Amino acid sequence: MTPINSIPFPAITICNMNQAKKSKVEHLVPGSVGYAMLQKTCYRETNYTSYINLQHKNETFPNFIVNISEKCEDLIVSCMFHQQKIPCTDIFREIFVDEGLCCIFNLLHPYYLYKFRSPYIRDYTSLERFSDIAVDWDPMSGYPKRLPSSYYPRPGVGAGSSMGLQIILNGHVNDYYCSSTNGHGFKLLLYNPIDQPRLKESGLPVMIGRQTTFRIIARSFEASPNIRHIQRSKRQCIFSDEQELLFYRYYTRRNCESECDALFFLRLCDCIPYYLPLVYPNASVCDVDRFQCLNNAEQEVFDDESSQCKELCLPSCHDLIFFPDSFTTPFGKNTFRIQSDYLKNLSNQYIRENLAVVNFFHTENYFRSSVRTSYTGSTEYMAQTGGLMSLMIGFSVIFIAEIIYILLFILSMIIFLMF
Repeated sequence: MTPINSIPFPAITICNMNQAKKSKVEHLVPGSVGYAMLQKTCYRETNYTSYINLQHKNETFPNFIVNISEKCEDLIVSCMFHQQKIPCTDIFREIFVDEGLCCIFNLLHPYYLYKFRSPYIRDYTSLERFSDIAVDWDPMSGYPKRLPSSYYPRPGVGAGSSMGLQIILNGHVNDYYCSSTNGHGFKLLLYNPIDQPRLKESGLPVMIGRQTTFRIIARSFEASPNIRHIQRSKRQCIFSDEQELLFYRYYTRRNCESECDALFFLRLCDCIPYYLPLVYPNASVCDVDRFQCLNNAEQEVFDDESSQCKELCLPSCHDLIFFPDSFTTPFGKNTFRIQSDYLKNLSNQYIRENLAVVNFFHTENYFRSSVRTSYTGSTEYMAQTGGLMSLMIGFSVIFIAEIIYILLFILSMIIFLMF
């Protein structure tokens, strides 16, 4: 049994399904570089070959996404954590993922997570009010022995909705330009604080006009040191200090596969998409002149070399996984009982058409973790062998002594007869 305060609260990434604010992009005209970037942002099919020779005017694709996307301070308008009201900009920061510019909570600080500084890792926490100190954590070593009074990744404190995280999201529906799905709403993902999030394929939907609750079920894995001598292909897991990644300090299966994807695009298009790790410090991020190649590569998904790379990305021997159990209820027509200063001047109609409330909490104060160890060690092997031989042929340890005695007796008789 493992207490939830010995592991971090899950890292949470939240994205607005709106890929671009209407007020920021409605002035863009066909034929401009900005319009080409907008088509790529909205997943629209376009022939990008005509844009290759246009001047970029020092605007890169990541900067374009930052300019047209909704900021975290506008997306997440109210936060309660462990029964305390906290400014959302103190606990959320902006990050690039495969759904664009999103907001992330409780991720390991970039200083501990990445090997070198990248210009596309954004830390937007309000430093003048931010009091929590970043500490190092990984599933194998856990938290440091000496911890400050307030730190992150933040651990779980207790079970129940009042001891978890509650946030209010504003979708700003009237400012929608293009959605990553067929409607309005949000996507989110709960995962290990040292993992690379993948929202596009794995994100969980959150609907506007509803309160969605995620009950967190944690599961952790540890490994006995005695399995290190077993080949990786047989034990089917990797210790974090056994395999070194190019960009990430800590090995996880998802981080390993993200680097394989980055190498795939670098090999085909000589650039890396903005949301993947820059596996080499001098690698370039894909821009308009590479969009056509990028589209072709995304349709191919992977090649033989990429498949072989991902086959080597085995699970971590020490790992932490979160399984969210979600349910949702619609807002009432006349009442809205969530306590927040943000809601005081808003009508019920605006709340139902633009806002969503999301709760995250542990269901129990303890959870049962698992230990990876060898199924049969030397002691167990001897015990099982002896048990089977005793059962089938009446063999015992005394019989071994008798055999040795008989062999020595016969040998001594032969020696005696020879001389």
